[in-house]
Amino acid sequence: MPIIVIDPGHGGENRGGEYGEFVEKEINPIVAQAMKEHLEKFEDVTVFLTHEVDMDMTIKDRVAYAKEKNADFLYCLHFNLSVNHNLYGAEVWVPSRGELYSKGFTFAEIEMQELTDMGLFSRGIKTRLNDRGTDYYGILRYAAEMDVPCALIEHCHLDHAKDAFAVADGEESLKALGIRDAEAVAKYFGLKSEELGIDYSGYPVSQIPVPADIARPDETEPEVNEIELTSMDQETGMATIRMTASDSDSYIQYYAVSTDGGNTYSELLEWPRPEQWDVSAMEYTFTFQLPFDTAVELRTMAYNEYDKFTESNTIGVGTIEDPERLRQEMQQQKAEELLEKQQTYTEVTAEAFAGHTDPVSAAKPTGYSIGIMVSIAGIVLLMLILLMVLIRNLRGLLRYKKRK
Repeated sequence: MPIIVIDPGHGGENRGGEYGEFVEKEINPIVAQAMKEHLEKFEDVTVFLTHEVDMDMTIKDRVAYAKEKNADFLYCLHFNLSVNHNLYGAEVWVPSRGELYSKGFTFAEIEMQELTDMGLFSRGIKTRLNDRGTDYYGILRYAAEMDVPCALIEHCHLDHAKDAFAVADGEESLKALGIRDAEAVAKYFGLKSEELGIDYSGYPVSQIPVPADIARPDETEPEVNEIELTSMDQETGMATIRMTASDSDSYIQYYAVSTDGGNTYSELLEWPRPEQWDVSAMEYTFTFQLPFDTAVELRTMAYNEYDKFTESNTIGVGTIEDPERLRQEMQQQKAEELLEKQQTYTEVTAEAFAGHTDPVSAAKPTGYSIGIMVSIAGIVLLMLILLMVLIRNLRGLLRYKKRK
């Protein structure tokens, strides 16, 4: 019968990470309690919490409590924040030596599968050492000293939008994470629950080999990061980029793109790992929107599992003119040309009228000029009528003389 001890991280004066409405010492116990309650629905398992009230408790005392209970495993629950608020995803930290590494890593694979199944990004299963060459995190260091299997679970980053969904519904979301943690434990120990109708006794658990030496973290940058511009759409500004990146000591987990030669970068983007969580693709082709009306110098950054990064070569793209701006400028030019033609036509018409008027009439309003023109036309018409009458009378007089 496995004995499980769950440690809600922080407590008392140690508030832990804080971001927005979330305070770690307040949310970790919610996850821990949900994890405990769900595990207790399985048969043949005993579950303890290191503390059930908000209190100060040293890390060493937490491990000592697990040791006192003869714990088969100690699970330390946390949430993450990053200095620049740019990292996202879940990660599990395990001891760096011997059988404790093997047990921690074996459980962590199941835990990570639970978290990625709910949509979280995997930041991996890791070890970290201090300057003395022992485990960096106190809970893992004391667990190693007291020979207690242990894993430190960082569920997600509270300060990144990509992880926000995991805690979006407050207490309900936190309880859901606790149930995921409990399911991972149940699978690891092959538990059964008549109440839940679950039998994990045959669940396949991969046994991670015991390392011959310390399982050291990757402290070097990725060896390869090269880019090639394969196509460019001048109309949309969309570039297609082929990127090759690799790290022989771990894997590539993020990449970022710069359009100004590396002065600024995009947010961190997920690098594909199509086969398994700790094996990344060697090559990735993606599209990226380039800015208009500015000189573009393409460069990328590849990040490995431990957030070490390498910059790529730089590709000068030049300036891509904004097609929308060009269309607007063309429309403006056409409008100006039309206005100029209208002004020219008006000036020509005005000059034509000016040639048939005296200085006084030219200064008169348009209606006045038309009146004069109508009067002149009337006079001309009257003169024509009089002329026709005179001609007719003259013809009549000539015929009369001929008869005489």
